[in-house]
Amino acid sequence: MADSTSVLRVKSEKLEPGMIVARDVKNIDGTLLVPAGCTLSERQIDILQAWGVSEVEVEASQELTKSHDPLAQLPPETLAKMTEDLRNRFWKPDEFGPVPAEIFKLMLLRKVRNFLNPPIK
Repeated sequence: MADSTSVLRVKSEKLEPGMIVARDVKNIDGTLLVPAGCTLSERQIDILQAWGVSEVEVEASQELTKSHDPLAQLPPETLAKMTEDLRNRFWKPDEFGPVPAEIFKLMLLRKVRNFLNPPIK
């Protein structure tokens, strides 16, 4: 994998032909379905979905990562304000280890997704 790419976990229904698999994809029995480094075809995507594979780790350019990361879609000042608002409501996320920090991150992601795609009432 080149330095300009990262690994992105993509739901199987969002996979597209041409994406490059970052890690081996195996079924529940450990049988290899698609090897790392493989460029996905429509047929392989259909096979993964038929096997019930819910997510696949793919190599992602910075542009692809940004398009799949809701935090990267906000202007920095908007993200900073949302983070600060949530931090003021959250009980000391930085002081109690990785679990509260992960919960804080998930709450921020949910807040950003709701901001970008408001729920229909």
